[in-house]
Amino acid sequence: MNDPVIEQVRAAREHLAQEAGFDIHKIAQNARLRDEESGASLITRSRRLPVGQQSRNNAMHPSGGSAVSGTENSSTAAG
Repeated sequence: MNDPVIEQVRAAREHLAQEAGFDIHKIAQNARLRDEESGASLITRSRRLPVGQQSRNNAMHPSGGSAVSGTENSSTAAG
């Protein structure tokens, strides 16, 4: 049994994609234009920092070693 709401959504999606020539960038651009024209905020966009000002995802601890901070020179207990 097909849900009529799902069928309507799929038909609308097909129509919008066809309007944009099935180009994802045009589909998104058209969605943003419709969003602006409607006055309602349907699409939320996070603020992006300019290139070079982006935060780095630095590790809190170095990886690749088994040393724990402050114990680099200590010997192992099993020795």
